[in-house]
Amino acid sequence: MDRRKVLRFLGVSPALLTGFPAGAEKTPAGVSSSDGNAGDLITVMNPAIAGKLATRVPLVVPLDSLDNKTIYMVNLSWEGPDAANYFYEAMTQWLDQHYTGVKTIVKVTAEGMFGSDPSLLKAITASKADAAIVGVAG
Repeated sequence: MDRRKVLRFLGVSPALLTGFPAGAEKTPAGVSSSDGNAGDLITVMNPAIAGKLATRVPLVVPLDSLDNKTIYMVNLSWEGPDAANYFYEAMTQWLDQHYTGVKTIVKVTAEGMFGSDPSLLKAITASKADAAIVGVAG
């Protein structure tokens, strides 16, 4: 069944079924419609994406090796503040077994998964960390 055809047959706009209030605004006094008669105006929203794309930043050059590197592991608390700890512990053990002198630092963001944590970003930058693993859930 083609819902659009059914709605058109019934004389109903699909926009009315989205749950958003739809209504017409009255024509301001002294303004006439295109046919010369004062009437109701409908506000139409354009759902198209703006023509300007986000500024692109080039990717960082990959590290040759993780030997003697500092890696931050940032827990975004996706499933709770302790959800990713098992993963980070396992990753730390694996890195210790496969690379010499690798240092891992596990941190939990103060703002959670939807915020930013400027103090953590400053700490990572100040320590001159070589890499970061961010946003892994448990």
